Formats: sequence, C-alpha cells, structure tokens
Amino acid sequence: MAHVVLLPHGTAGSIYPFVAVGRMLKERGHRVTMVTADRYAHTAASAGLAFRGIGDEALAALLADPQLWRWRTGAKVSYRCAGRSTCANADAVARLVAEDGMPDLMLAPMINFGARLARERWGIPLVTVHLCPMMFVTASSVPLFGPEAHALRRLPRVLRRIALHSPNPLDVHALSRVRACCARYGVPKPYSLWEQWWHSPDGVLALFPSWVAASQPDWPSPLLQWDFPLEDMADAEPLAPELRAFLDRGDPPVVFTPGTGQRHAAPFFAEAVRLVREAGVRAVFLSREPSQIPRDLPDTICTAAYAPFSRLLPYAAAFVHHGGIGTLAQGLAAGVPQLVTAMSLDQPDNAERLTRLGAGVATSLRAFVNGRSLPMLRRVLDDPAIRAAAATCAERMRDRPSPGALVDWLESRQLPSRRARRASVRGSPVYVVPGLGCDSRCYPGAWIGIPNAVFLEWPPYAGEASITALAKHVADAWRIPDGAVVVACSFGGAIACEIARLRTLRAVVLVCSSPNSRDFVGMRRLHFWKRLAPLAFIQRFLRQREGVRRRRYGRDPSAFEAALLSAIEQFSVCDLRLFECMVDAFPSWQGLAQADTRTRIARVHGRHDSLVRPPAKADLLLDAGHFVPMTHDRECADFVSALVASE
Repeated sequence: MAHVVLLPHGTAGSIYPFVAVGRMLKERGHRVTMVTADRYAHTAASAGLAFRGIGDEALAALLADPQLWRWRTGAKVSYRCAGRSTCANADAVARLVAEDGMPDLMLAPMINFGARLARERWGIPLVTVHLCPMMFVTASSVPLFGPEAHALRRLPRVLRRIALHSPNPLDVHALSRVRACCARYGVPKPYSLWEQWWHSPDGVLALFPSWVAASQPDWPSPLLQWDFPLEDMADAEPLAPELRAFLDRGDPPVVFTPGTGQRHAAPFFAEAVRLVREAGVRAVFLSREPSQIPRDLPDTICTAAYAPFSRLLPYAAAFVHHGGIGTLAQGLAAGVPQLVTAMSLDQPDNAERLTRLGAGVATSLRAFVNGRSLPMLRRVLDDPAIRAAAATCAERMRDRPSPGALVDWLESRQLPSRRARRASVRGSPVYVVPGLGCDSRCYPGAWIGIPNAVFLEWPPYAGEASITALAKHVADAWRIPDGAVVVACSFGGAIACEIARLRTLRAVVLVCSSPNSRDFVGMRRLHFWKRLAPLAFIQRFLRQREGVRRRRYGRDPSAFEAALLSAIEQFSVCDLRLFECMVDAFPSWQGLAQADTRTRIARVHGRHDSLVRPPAKADLLLDAGHFVPMTHDRECADFVSALVASE
C-alpha cells in the first residue's frame, strides 16, 4: 500500500478532480492525504481522504480580487497567489514527512510550486496534473491563453517556438517568491518556472479526453491522457428539496452559474434575470454568495448555493456558465446545450473548444452583461444542430476509460524502491542495487514485474571510504539476508560483489558491470576528470536545464534518449559526497574472482558498452550500450526472473 499526497490548488472546480483520483487510489487500497485550503476539509472527509490544511488566507485573498476575472490580469493575480502559497504547501509536506514518514507519490497542478519544491527537497516523485488543455502551451497547438495567442497562432511554427521561450508572466509574478522559499529549504533555485517547473519529469496526467484536445508531438513525456473525472460530490451534497420540487413542477429550466469561486457576479445575475423574463423561460441560479443575486425574483427562478451538476443538468434546457473546465465537462456529460460567458484563465480556451465541438456558443462576460446575449440564448435553446452535437458529446462521455488503467499508471510513477511488491510463492528474494550517481529509476518498466524484488536506494552517506565499507552499509541498511539474489548495474556491481563476501548469496547478477576492476574503464576516466570538473556546478546546471532537455527530445524520445534523460536527472540529484568518495575509493578495489566465492555470478551486458568492458562470454549479450537496464528492461527482467525461478 502506497501513501499518495494530493495537493490541489484553487476553487472547488480545481479540487474535485483530485477527489475523484483520490477515490480511485483509495479503492485500490492506497492511503491518500489531501493537502489544500482549510475550507475543503469537509470535502476530503466526505470522500474518505485524510486531510491537512494550509489555511484559507491566500485563497480568500485570491477570490476577493476582481482582477482575477479579467482576461488580461487574471493570470498575473493567479501567479502571484501561487508564489505566495509556495512555502505554505512546502511546510505542509515537511510536517507530513516529519510526522508520517516519506510519501510514495504526490499529485499536484503546475501552479502548486510547493509540491515541486518538495520533490526537489525530499525526492518524492511528483505527477503534474493538468485539468484543461490550456496547460499544454506548445508550438504545435497554441491554446487561447491570452489575447496575444491569436497573433502567435499566425506565426510559422519555428517562430512560435522561439516566442514561447521569451520571458513568461509566470516568472515575472511568481519566481522571486518561489526562489526565496527554495533558499529557505536549501533547494537549488530554478532560473525559470516556465522552462523548468511547468511539467514534472516524473509524469504528467491530462484529465481531459483526446476528442476535446488531441495530444501533440511536443507534449511532455511520460504522459497519460485520461478523461474528465466528473466528480461533483453528489453523494455528499444531494439536490435540495426546494430545488427538486421546482424541477418537478414545470418546464426544463435554464441553469445559470458564474462558478463556485466567483465573488463579483452581480452583473451576471442581473443580466440573467432580464434574459429569463424576455425569453419566457424558467431558471435555476447557483451561487455560494447570495448577495450577488438580485432580490424579489419571480417564481420562475429558483436559487441554490450549490447543486451537483450530475443530478441537476439532466433536467436543464440549457446551461449558461463561466467556462470552467469541470463545469463544461458536466454539461457535455449531460448532453445539454451550453452558453459560455468566458472571463479569464482557461475559460476562453475551454469556450473555444466547446464551439469547435458544436455543442454550444461562447461570448465574453462583458458582451453578456451589455445586453447582447438574448439571441445567443435563443439559439442555444432552439438550434437543433447544437442540441444534436451536445447529444453526440454525451454519447462520447459514456465511453469512459477504466479507472484501473489510471491507477496502474500512477503506481508506475513511484520510485521502484517504493512500489508495492508482488508476492511470490517460490524463488529467492531479489535485491536490486542502482549504479553510482543513480537511484532505483535506472530500473524502469518491466523490472517491477520481477517477483519478490526490492529496489534499493543508496542509504544516507555515513563517511564510508571504501567499497567494502559501503557494501556493508548497504547490506545492513536494507537487511539483505543469506540466500538472496543481488542484481546490480555499473558501479553497483562492485557493491554486489562485496556483499557476496559478506553474505551467502544464491546469485549475483551483474548488468553492464563486472567482478573485475580492470573492466571499469569509465571509472578510471572519471577518477581523473573528477579532480578537474566542478561537480556541484554541473549538478546545478543539469537541474536548471531539465525542462529544456525534455522539450528538445519531444513527446516520444527513443529508448536511448529516454535512458539518457533519466540518467542525467538521477545524477543531478545524487549525493555528491557518496559519489566523490566512491570514485576515489574505486582504484583500490581488487574485484572478486569466482574462486573467492561460491556465489554464482551471472553477466548481462551490452556489446557496445564503452564504460564497462563487455565479457568474452556473457550469460545474456544484448545489442546495446551501457544503458542496457533502461533500454532493454524487458530482456533483462525476463533473464533475472528465469534465473530466480531456477535457483
């Protein structure tokens, strides 16, 4: 069972998708904790999720600012709030780590920079969750993120790519506060949130279907595009009796809502009252702020603080709303024609995608409140083409992917050393040691399927000055017993050989490694260059260029490119004290001759390995280089599984 931490940020529309994912993880047996504003404690409890609050002050200030709902200023206000919230979120994770141990996985939106800081500080894998297509700002498909997007779309792709590397509002309005928090936690400061922290290298989850926005070649990897979660807490907040009675006693109403976070919607509702009277329809007004709704409403209008859309919209004739992605998705699921009054943030882009689907029409809030909306409402109510397109979207929404596929993918995002192990009736326990400067991520994909495998991380460095001392530290820290099988790659093979002297092992499997110290030609070169290269500077530089590398290799890197990216990222966060001491200690290591041990030594190697000399005769020789555990994970894992079963 894993411990997964959810760190959503924003209004209820941004919280509920995380609740849906939390429910799926909980049903699989995982422990789930939500970390967000205090006002959502009841929401988490209703879903059976543990909760830790970060206070309400930042969110309250954000929602109180009317500039949030203007297209040209909304992003600035949102980014400033995110920057101010960085330390609060990081502090919450720090308390969680101190009180409850290290989580196995975090899920957070891009704008929760405290979650990314926690990844850099404690090495907890982080999946960036994008709720709407606008978060994928790439040259292949430019979303409607602001007025300047129209001009950007008219440029050739090469110029679009150049323009997207220009100074970004995210860095202008949030970077300084994020860097200050990084300094407080001793985390390397990003030079650009846009270039480095927009997508997590551990994985990106897109919670919208491909028929709304198809994935592009320059989207990040690894990526899972799933579907709209459609969570609205219907079990915890059913329709009010007064609302249900209203729905039952007349024609289908038009549903109006400016969004759960809107605090400045008086003009919206004033115009809605006029529309209801002139169109001769019934209506439902939804707002958690009753003061926004005019008094002395006619009996053709019913008001409610909240109603789950999955229960309400099947009764609706049309749906008029702000264009939030969760609200729009519920309208698509219900097959109801929509009129979107987009304001800011992702809403204009969502509205544009709705009109492309033909399931509704869109306008700006300014045009809506200036009296231009009656023809649009009549069209939404009367146009058979819009109604047919809405019904088609509802049919598509019924064909939903399996939650199991989403949970499987999230489980695969954990470090291999922290994934739930698969029980095995027979066979020896298998301990898998990473290479120097690496961690358990050097064993991706099929490796996790090896029965009884335990993927090791390097234990905290305690001053070991020899290969033998480090091997004893690893064996004791991970409690490697007699009778185990130890698998190791690269420099880790030297540690495995020394463990074979300390324990009575059944087998040692050396992957791109050797029991002969003279075969490690790469270590000899590294010992020379270590004295000249500023490793701390190199690490810092590699971390800063992480986002650039990901974009360069695109959505679908080759097996070698993916392995290279992973190896660079692992080295960029490794413990340099351990790395440097082991490089210094390696020349004195004598190796392990087969005559010195009764342990079977098996060799898996790439014939093109230039760092560790391939043996004249290997148990498994593959057409690969030094990255064979990552580029040929299936062949390596099958070999180890067969060896364990035969022992």
